[in-house]
Amino acid sequence: MSVTDDIEVGVEEVLHTSTVEKAREIVQSRSGMTILALVSFFESALPIPILTDPFLIAAILLDRTKVKAYILVTTITSALGGAVAYYMAYFFIDTLLGFMPLSIVTEFNTIVNGAAVSTMVLTILGAITPVPYTAVAWAIAVLHGSILVLIIGSLLGRGFRYAVVGYCAYRFGPQAVAYAKRYIGIASIFVVLAVVVYFLLKM
Repeated sequence: MSVTDDIEVGVEEVLHTSTVEKAREIVQSRSGMTILALVSFFESALPIPILTDPFLIAAILLDRTKVKAYILVTTITSALGGAVAYYMAYFFIDTLLGFMPLSIVTEFNTIVNGAAVSTMVLTILGAITPVPYTAVAWAIAVLHGSILVLIIGSLLGRGFRYAVVGYCAYRFGPQAVAYAKRYIGIASIFVVLAVVVYFLLKM
């Protein structure tokens, strides 16, 4: 078996792993790009248990020629979703929290009570790290942070995250999931450390 055959078999193995397999079934349709955009948008706009990453990986592994388009679409729609979450919280935060599970409410309160950093830093923290992004957008709205800064921070943070995921899917193929988790994990550590240093310098 050639190296090309090994890669193709490996890709199929990744595509047939639980989450990515489900994502593949969705994004391989003619409306794949639109569906990917909607997933990215709603992941940011609403606190729902979905991740854009496996959909992005599945889409790229199915068609690597569109890797830049996929990354651009997910980044822009994620930033738009964050803006929607911001305005939803700005006008309806009490109503929203009334329908949310305790875990989301607790996460939101933790972010608000511990927010001692700028809107930009908080946005990038939520955009790159595992911190719930929607809850971050809500917190920024409640704290009257700048919507423009939120959008710019979202484009930077989500752009970085999805560029890492996209690069791993394009470059490493079958090992994309493992590499993406590793690099995003490392990036998250550096972002958190940067926030800590920023906070200490402001004291």
